[in-house]
Amino acid sequence: MNKLIIAIGLLVLSAPLYAGVALDMVRTDTSGGEIERSQIFAQSGMLRIDSGGGQFSSAVSMIFLGDKFLVLDHDEKSYIIMDEAMLDAVSSKISDAMKQMEAQLASMPAEQRAMAEQMMQGQMSGMMGEQEATPIRVEAIGPGEWQGRACTRYAVFDGPEKSQDVCAAPLDQVDGAADMMEAFQGMAVFVTKLTESLPGPLSASISDNPGAIMEQIDGFPVHSVEYQYGQASAEVSLESIEEQELEATVFAAPDEYELQDPFAGR
Repeated sequence: MNKLIIAIGLLVLSAPLYAGVALDMVRTDTSGGEIERSQIFAQSGMLRIDSGGGQFSSAVSMIFLGDKFLVLDHDEKSYIIMDEAMLDAVSSKISDAMKQMEAQLASMPAEQRAMAEQMMQGQMSGMMGEQEATPIRVEAIGPGEWQGRACTRYAVFDGPEKSQDVCAAPLDQVDGAADMMEAFQGMAVFVTKLTESLPGPLSASISDNPGAIMEQIDGFPVHSVEYQYGQASAEVSLESIEEQELEATVFAAPDEYELQDPFAGR
């Protein structure tokens, strides 16, 4: 009996597979033409996002591990780590650059300094934190339906403009949705923490993430319509979602990929 227990224990410890969730989403233009296809994996609060056909094509994967991001460049077979230490270094470099710029301005004749300050006023105001990231606002607008699924419709606002309409189905009606939502919400909390010390423009760009919307809706997004300048510009649809066994390597950089220093040569 003891040998059997030991054998089972060794089998469990050496197993490379873990329960998780995988989903496919497709983004189309207003005529139905496919723009981008994304595959997202979630497990134990971790996320991996792979995209194909869009701005970043399939060359980049983003992996969230709870306390850091891995950004994989498949063309270069390399990756970087984005965590609190990295963003602290970014903030420090920006601060140093601003001090050097201020020193250079101080050494200029008064007339030249005034002209230079006027030219850089807009850029400098953002870098010095005078601009703040506009928080995403979500409003429930009533019941809806998409492909036979009952859902709650939400309007998403980025500042005064509506950026999306989202149809969110109840979590218990979509297999694996609760685990996926938990991972996205955890990512949103971590991103918010990361951006607290960053200058305004960087904070705004990094905080623009799907988790910020996930935090404010009740349910799982199965369909959304994107808007630009008040007009529908694209749709994003849930194509499939299922619970499945995921290899541990899904949430890790491949062994042959080289860790890069994002500040090398700068």
